Amino acid sequence: MSTNRAEAVVNLSAIASNVRTIKARAGVPVMAVVKADAYGHGLLPVARTAIDAGAQWLGVALLEEALTIRTGGITAPTIAWLVPPGSDFASAISADIDLGVGSLAVFHEISEAGRKLGRKARIHIEVDTGMTRGGFLSEWESFLEVLEKDSESVEVIGIFSHFARADEPGQPQNVVQLKRFTEMADDLNRIGIQPEIHHLSNSAATLVDASSHFDLVRVGIAMYGLTPDLENLGTSQSLGLIPAMTLRAKLNAV
Repeated sequence: MSTNRAEAVVNLSAIASNVRTIKARAGVPVMAVVKADAYGHGLLPVARTAIDAGAQWLGVALLEEALTIRTGGITAPTIAWLVPPGSDFASAISADIDLGVGSLAVFHEISEAGRKLGRKARIHIEVDTGMTRGGFLSEWESFLEVLEKDSESVEVIGIFSHFARADEPGQPQNVVQLKRFTEMADDLNRIGIQPEIHHLSNSAATLVDASSHFDLVRVGIAMYGLTPDLENLGTSQSLGLIPAMTLRAKLNAV
């Protein structure tokens, strides 16, 4: 007896179309954010579709998600940014997974894992510019001192942060965060660290603020065809996006 009374139908062609639309609009490489099972759309199918459609990077929160991408045969550049102390950093380094670093504790563990493996860990330095959810802030100056003296077992690929209110164009905090991000990148340059990739823009900033695009944009909800904010940014249709998921259920009563 079937118990499938409801189903979620995912249109991968819509995701591919959204990636192409976003890429054309951004003018810089796109990171497809596929955390949380690709927002419930299916991690591996969405990751493959996004890369085939032109995304150059994949982004996830958890290391386990990044490892699943690798075991699924996907070799595109991939970053996991929510990696607490005690994570399996050796497996990440061995699988060519980039790691977000937002604390001294995590940096020391990643550095030690790279040293033991005899290969450099690829890291992206997360800085807190105003989201207050993660990244270097109070430890920043101490981290700069440590990094200047001990960077032999890491390769700093990127620096990144996250907007708190990018879905509110004209919000003064966005300007403050952009300025702070640039200043913290300059701090790295001052000690001889020059990341090749600066990334700050989420979906909303990608769609409305070209000044924050830098070298890479991270796109989550927009890739799945939804507007980041209906009131401030408009409908999915007005943004050229196609919703990728349809929920269907059997009719029970009228």
